[in-house]
Amino acid sequence: MSIKALTILLVTLFPWLACNAQMLHGRITDANGFPMSGASVYVPELRQGTTSNQDGFYETALPSGTYNISYQLLGYTPVIKKITVDKEDIRSDIVMKEEFYEIPAVTVSPSDKDPAFYIMRKVIGMAPYHLNQVSMYKAEVYIRGGGRIDKLPKIIKRQMKIEADREQLQEGKYYFSESVNVITFTAPDKYVHEVISSHTNVTTSDDQASPMDYLEASFYQPVLADMAISPLAPNAFSHYTFKYLGSSMEGDYLIDKIGVTPRRKSQQLFEGVIYIVEDLWAIRSLDLTNKNMAGKIRIRQLYAPVEETIWMPVSHEFEVDLSVMGIKGRATYSSAVKYLEVEPNRSLSEPSGYLAKDDIAVETETKTATQKEIEAILASDELTARDMSRLAKLNGKNAEKSKEKASLEIQDKTTYIIEKEALNKDSVYWEEVRPIPLTEEEKASIGKITDNPSVLAERDTSTLSIAVGKGPQKKEKNPVANAVKAIATGKRWKLAEETYLDFDGLLNLKSFSFNTVDGFIVGTGLTLTTRTDSGRRFSLAPSFKYAFSREKLMWSVAASLMYDPMKSGSIFLRAGSYSDEFSASGVNPVINTVSSLFFKENWMKLYNSAFITLGHRSDLANGLNLSLSVMYEHREPLENTTFFSIFKPDHGYSLNILDNPFASGQVKGYDSLFSFSHSQASFSAELIYTPRQRYRLANGAKISAGSDWPTFTLRWKHGYNYNDTLSGHFDRITAEIGKTNRYGFLDEFNWRICGGGFVNRHNVQLQDMYFFNTQKSPVLLNNYVDAFYNKPHYSLSSPSYFAEGQIQYTSPTLLLKRLPGLSRTLIRENIGLSVLWTPDYGYYYEAGYSLSEIFFMAEVGLYAGFRDLSFDALALRLILRFE
Repeated sequence: MSIKALTILLVTLFPWLACNAQMLHGRITDANGFPMSGASVYVPELRQGTTSNQDGFYETALPSGTYNISYQLLGYTPVIKKITVDKEDIRSDIVMKEEFYEIPAVTVSPSDKDPAFYIMRKVIGMAPYHLNQVSMYKAEVYIRGGGRIDKLPKIIKRQMKIEADREQLQEGKYYFSESVNVITFTAPDKYVHEVISSHTNVTTSDDQASPMDYLEASFYQPVLADMAISPLAPNAFSHYTFKYLGSSMEGDYLIDKIGVTPRRKSQQLFEGVIYIVEDLWAIRSLDLTNKNMAGKIRIRQLYAPVEETIWMPVSHEFEVDLSVMGIKGRATYSSAVKYLEVEPNRSLSEPSGYLAKDDIAVETETKTATQKEIEAILASDELTARDMSRLAKLNGKNAEKSKEKASLEIQDKTTYIIEKEALNKDSVYWEEVRPIPLTEEEKASIGKITDNPSVLAERDTSTLSIAVGKGPQKKEKNPVANAVKAIATGKRWKLAEETYLDFDGLLNLKSFSFNTVDGFIVGTGLTLTTRTDSGRRFSLAPSFKYAFSREKLMWSVAASLMYDPMKSGSIFLRAGSYSDEFSASGVNPVINTVSSLFFKENWMKLYNSAFITLGHRSDLANGLNLSLSVMYEHREPLENTTFFSIFKPDHGYSLNILDNPFASGQVKGYDSLFSFSHSQASFSAELIYTPRQRYRLANGAKISAGSDWPTFTLRWKHGYNYNDTLSGHFDRITAEIGKTNRYGFLDEFNWRICGGGFVNRHNVQLQDMYFFNTQKSPVLLNNYVDAFYNKPHYSLSSPSYFAEGQIQYTSPTLLLKRLPGLSRTLIRENIGLSVLWTPDYGYYYEAGYSLSEIFFMAEVGLYAGFRDLSFDALALRLILRFE
């Protein structure tokens, strides 16, 4: 979990507002007088909660009246105290005693399983129900957070000095933030977040993660923060062991204490305890810790009944111990919540155990078959794993019935409203509304917060960004140095509103390469982009490269006009003259540069292409896109022009000829295909269809946003090759279907099937064949999804019929990740199978296993090849991803 994202999470998570009321305050300690930090103080009559600070002090504003105040802390016996508020503040000090959970004499079932098995199976089965139990709520939430950096490595300190225009983190400085907010939720996923007031001594940037991502999260969800696996996930028993630690009565409710232990060390899992309301099978409270590569995060939550049978979180405590890359720090976050309105999801059918006794008889007559099955499963004292899965499925189905059919348009889930004076509240205001007293350390940091009335709040649709004060002034730089830097490394100029000119620079490493045909290549480029208010866009991008050994200036230009952004309607023109590969998958230029200069392996094979293409693409309907283009290309053969290399200068390079059986005349029934001078005129059409394609609307444009269905692609190319002596037409038709399914955050299943052939193949040339993606290099820079790793580049192709398919499953835990040394990393495991077929080559298979996300940038895999089920070759590959 990103510490940056977690910090923002915790800076605006849950809110409170209180005015014109008396203050209830005091201190919460244990029997020895030790302060109880994070104890919950809940007022059920007002659906309002707060927590004690690190010194055990608490305070909350209450209007006149009589209240049953509930004081609770995990592991301690709850204290209920009746208090009458009149015209004066009231002090109420509380002493909490350690709670002992009674473990019955018989704690195992006839099947010899821990009772926690059956308790958690019911809780997991009911999770979809609790997740969808509320159709609307409105809450006032106060959130405060603070922390310090205890240690910063010297390299980071030096970097901060270089970037002097940014606020610098300081060792030992206490950073503090607090805010008052109003959150309104409307099912299934709409939030309105009003910032009533906020102040901080931290300057935040506009690329912060949204705190709403965490407000919307729930332990009833299978995955939290897009990464951690909840103990209530449907597959929780695959990741956790549960132990029954006893039960205790709290009023009319029996509370079960369940120990949660990961089956293996993993950054995705939690450890701790969770308390369950028996018969309702809802969360009462939890104390869970996640240990990851950034440190340790402890989460404590307390739930309370805000409506009959509806338990919602009323306090949150987060403790973060940061320890990563030499950085050490700590942070704590607390929240206080007051629910103003809670509207149950009345279209969601409740099991009989959730109904008031007077309603049960009436309700029984109108039960659906689904309700009856849910109640039958819950009535069992010993749920099986199959019962648990069935219960979760029934509750999920029940919840789906209560929802309207989802629109394909994905709208922003959160609307932010920042009050005009949100950042200009004085200390008197904060003293009145702050429900959690400040510690001495926080009081000291408050004195450092500016009262500058020029403080600004920046707002967008995805994140709340608050900048305090003017910040450090940027240092003036030497104009000559700026000019030299722009020429060397590139620069962006703003020519007008929404019009930009980007220059790649003369030392653009992306345009530097070496091959045996061109020698060393250097280049640069320009991109002119302009947009209109209606979303239309025009771009013009010329680029130039010089081949030193061939003494040739290579160039290209691309122009496009997006004239209808709602339908992706665009016209494009491309032209150029440069050396090009025979296969679209080809060889990465960086890999070929290194292999040639250091190992005398010139894998890349080239011909000269002088071309012009004109095309049009547009959506015919939602998810259905048609692209049409015409192209003229003149092709010329090329030869090696240099033998330079850093090592092995006495060794020769291979000729600029494909390592391909059709090029060498080894396939029966085919003449040898070789590169020669000719021209081609072609027409291409591509139809792409994704059923039920979801989309977003932004700045007048329609943006695709995925689908639960696979994508179907149909391509047709008609080509005419000719020169002074030869001519002929061909048609190539290709069909493809594929999908990536994601399960949670780290599990994926990718599959792809592609096939086709040449309807006629008169005068088909090397460049026109269908090439399979073969990658011989032991080190790669591209994350290929269709590669065959045991065959030389360009070696597998077909001028007739062809078919291929790939499947790959990715998971955080398959084989090696179960080992102690790897289990706590974010490395993922991949298993896959690739297969191809042509009538001339037959069947070829590759099965592979790999570890990915090694140091977030590397993948190592072992791939075995089989030809017609006979073992063919074995390859080890290292894939580096620089993004």
